[in-house]
Amino acid sequence: MPSPSDAATVPAASGAAPGGITVPTLCTFVGLLGLGAITLASPGATRMYAWPWVFAYWAALLAPVTLLILRVLDSRRPWVLPGRAWIGLTLAWCGVVLASTLASPYRGPTLLWSAPLLAAPALFLALFDWLHASSDTVAERSRRMQHTAGFFLGIVALASLALWLGDISNRPSWRSVWLARNAYPLGHSNYTAGLTLLMLPCFVGLALGACGRVRLAWWAGTGIAVALLFTSGSRGGFGGLAVLALAATPAIARKLRVQLWLVAIIGLAVCALLFAANPRIRGMLTGAKADAPPNASKVQRSAMLEAGLRLGTERPILGWGAGATPLAYPRVRAGLEGGAENVLQLHSLPVQLWAELGGAGVLVALGGLGLAAWSAFRGGAESALPSATSPNHGRLVEPALAPAKAVLLGLSGYLVFSLTDSQLDVPVFAAGAAVGCALLASRGNHAGIVARRAGVVIPVLGLSVVGLLGQRDLTPVMNIEGLVFASNPATTDRGIGLLRSSLVLNPDQEIAHFNLGWLLVVKDSAAAEKHFLAAARLVPDKGGVWFGLGLARLNQNNPAGAARAFALEGLNDPAFLFSPWWKAEMFASLRKTHAAEFIRVADAAASQLQSRDGWLARESRYVAALTRWALDRSLIPDAALTGANRAAFFQRDPQGTELEMSLINAYRRERTGYPVLMRQPDLPPPSDVFTVQENAAAAGPLRFLFPDKGWLPAPLLLEILDPK
Repeated sequence: MPSPSDAATVPAASGAAPGGITVPTLCTFVGLLGLGAITLASPGATRMYAWPWVFAYWAALLAPVTLLILRVLDSRRPWVLPGRAWIGLTLAWCGVVLASTLASPYRGPTLLWSAPLLAAPALFLALFDWLHASSDTVAERSRRMQHTAGFFLGIVALASLALWLGDISNRPSWRSVWLARNAYPLGHSNYTAGLTLLMLPCFVGLALGACGRVRLAWWAGTGIAVALLFTSGSRGGFGGLAVLALAATPAIARKLRVQLWLVAIIGLAVCALLFAANPRIRGMLTGAKADAPPNASKVQRSAMLEAGLRLGTERPILGWGAGATPLAYPRVRAGLEGGAENVLQLHSLPVQLWAELGGAGVLVALGGLGLAAWSAFRGGAESALPSATSPNHGRLVEPALAPAKAVLLGLSGYLVFSLTDSQLDVPVFAAGAAVGCALLASRGNHAGIVARRAGVVIPVLGLSVVGLLGQRDLTPVMNIEGLVFASNPATTDRGIGLLRSSLVLNPDQEIAHFNLGWLLVVKDSAAAEKHFLAAARLVPDKGGVWFGLGLARLNQNNPAGAARAFALEGLNDPAFLFSPWWKAEMFASLRKTHAAEFIRVADAAASQLQSRDGWLARESRYVAALTRWALDRSLIPDAALTGANRAAFFQRDPQGTELEMSLINAYRRERTGYPVLMRQPDLPPPSDVFTVQENAAAAGPLRFLFPDKGWLPAPLLLEILDPK
């Protein structure tokens, strides 16, 4: 960011604040303070949308736009713009983001969520103008910017380390410490990994260009960054580290005057040690057993990848709008074979761009990547300058790793990491991209008032459109208030009305359909059936949705349809076969009467899954056998299907006495992550109106008997519901 002490960018018309502080200086200080506050306010990536941190969030985003406006009003010196390719790319990015959000079916919220993507180009133009205020000071200002970024990231690194150490100090064992993942300060371990991949090239570049205690301090920072990356446990982060180490090896060898092969061997040994020491990475390298259940993280990431490709295919030109993933993801969730019920992001920057900004966004991003690489090889902002040296404690130290080269190194590692995560909606990463582009871009030859104003129009217009048309998504508030009212018998109708109004605004909301189904299952069972089917077609493996559908059909005198729905609930969550609900006389007689339907559904799933991987095929046969045993205790599952723990149970308790005599767990499911997914963390987490009744033994000591809810591919449930 521009130095607070620099008066070269002070507009004559802007005046100065008391004490000689200029308006641009004050604006820069407020922007840096806001960026630091929302980055360090753990968990910063979600807290920045909450009160009062939202003020710091908007201060960080509006500061660069304000600086641009002040520069347009400044007549004391020409406004310096980058080359035409950079200007074109900047305007194209802003245009795509604006067009995508304005064309989005979720226009209001996506306009608000696009703000970081519009503030970053404004910051890039403001920084570039400051860097090139004088051709004699570009090299010095580039290094000053690198130092400012280093100090900022150093504070973040120390905060992350301190918060993580405070967290693990409460862990009960060394194993739990070893497995703990560092999510500080932004709230997720992948954000920690992304930050370290920004820190490492910056710290290494500063260390190579310094000497004495200053060099030791930057090398210490490098060590802390590596430690933070290790504690993040991010597989994508480790991949980025490997690429970063490979790219940096020649520059480090030249600066230290050490043989290249020696630096390469040391770097390889350090990476191998880190890879082997981290249990998550070691598990990825060694692989899982053939009959082991699929890794939940891999299943979810695969589902997100497929979801992003499908969403982009539906709107291939401009996508669904910046930040629209949690609103659009439910449209394709039913066709995914696993994963979370909803997601905030798709854990891949290219896929995220394709889904949210369409092909236009992907093309602009690829153009920016190519231009950045080309500019880095040309030397960036210092390409036209003679090789310079800078004083350091009385000595002249050659800048072995110039800012442009440091950006190139950071780009190489972060590019690999971006394949596994998307982070540009978090201001610190958007700011990092802007700083990198400012260091890479070369000066253009623009003159006149038109050129001075051309680069500021789109960013300012963009954020003006955000301010005028952007609005919070109203459906989360309506849903949460509706569930509160619905939980009180005296205000149930008001709650139903709010949920219905929410669905008018956005019909793809499982939370509203699911709860409306339960609220209407007695008073209007036909409407309840429609809502349960809508919820099931959004999240087929939602616990309780098939049970509710069965009750709605039962209330409409459709016992055959009810039996199929109950069987699907048992297939999706096999522990449901031993739910306390079946002890009620009505349900017990129904299960006995339609036992054949339970078995048919389980057998149909097993037949469909025999061509899948070994675990899924075996588990489906086990569930079919478990279903038979639940209905007839003489039909004990084959030991070959069960595994050691399950076989021991069936040998010890073939009649399932422990399950039959178990206590009842009754509770309402709380949707803890819903406010965060909707980017409104100030809202209280909602609870479903459906009261779950589960077998305490099946949920506790005997949990190993049952696959987890959602163990089978979700589309199969819909296929069994409506066979062709």
